[in-house]
Amino acid sequence: MNFWRRLRFYGIGFGIGLLIVYAMFGNRSCASPGEVKLRELAFQYFRVSEKAKCKMACLRMNNDVLKIYLRHFEINYDQSDVRREPCGSYFVQPQEEHAAEYNFNLVMYDCDTITQIDDINILKPIPTCTCQ
Repeated sequence: MNFWRRLRFYGIGFGIGLLIVYAMFGNRSCASPGEVKLRELAFQYFRVSEKAKCKMACLRMNNDVLKIYLRHFEINYDQSDVRREPCGSYFVQPQEEHAAEYNFNLVMYDCDTITQIDDINILKPIPTCTCQ
């Protein structure tokens, strides 16, 4: 067997091996459990209280904008109560590198297929906001 025939034989085996590895592992990502849970909370239906809607209006955002902003947030499990009945509560705050961009944090409740937001904690007061 000459060199080119061995190289071709090796290449065919290597290609089949790559296909098998891709079929077994697919397109897995390296996301932490907190990132996965936050992504799950963001993709569920939002139920927002009137108080939270008022504060969202002060921050000039709606549900869709909030879902986009959540990409730069993380769950603080020290302040969360994930085993709370009937809905686990998750304290969501900006990531360290994005803390200067966002002046709010919030608690999201995971109620089966609904994400409930009762209040948004605005860190720096907005003078024109009348929400309490």
